[in-house]
Amino acid sequence: MRRFTSKTYLKLLMVAGILAVIGGGAGTFATFNAEVTNAGNTFANGTLFLHATPNGGTTCTSESDTIANSGTCTFLFNTTLTNGVTTTATLHLHNAGTINASDIKFKVANCTVGTNSGVTGTTTVFGTAPACANLQLAVQETASDFTTNVFCAYGTASGNACTIDSGHNLTTATSLTTLLTTASATATLAASADRYYVVQINPSVATDNSLQNRKVTFDVTWHLDQ
Repeated sequence: MRRFTSKTYLKLLMVAGILAVIGGGAGTFATFNAEVTNAGNTFANGTLFLHATPNGGTTCTSESDTIANSGTCTFLFNTTLTNGVTTTATLHLHNAGTINASDIKFKVANCTVGTNSGVTGTTTVFGTAPACANLQLAVQETASDFTTNVFCAYGTASGNACTIDSGHNLTTATSLTTLLTTASATATLAASADRYYVVQINPSVATDNSLQNRKVTFDVTWHLDQ
């Protein structure tokens, strides 16, 4: 019978230990983990919709233009001009969105002076043609009755009212111009809020006859910023 020496016995124990590690004994070594999850991440925006009602008529909406959110409205003015007589139009602005507007701006564009021959059938005119700068402009903020003055939004303020003057005309607001409100603060328009304006045009020309058979056309844009 073969006898094992102590050295051989130790070797056998070492081999058995290595086999145990390679086999099931490997599961005895622990690994640690930790994690967190930011679930349901979302970007969601509100809306900024401008509704405008000129002269109590049909309301136009910015969102009717689904490309640029810039709708086209009917005219503010469609009447005759008399030298030195102020013509007015009313405008109701409403923020139909869910986002507060930090300002209200406006601009005048595409002002031209020509003849009214399409209606009168003649190109006869008198004197020097008026220029767009001869059409003085003011924007008066009012209460919802369009009578009670709140502040001169654009023009020369006299108390809460606007004074028509040559320094404000159809050529002085050709880029977006901020409207003002009480205490000369920037006019804002909160979500679901309203503001009311009377737009005033006053021709200032050398002679009344120079307005005969003349036609002035221009666009007015109203603008909100978040």
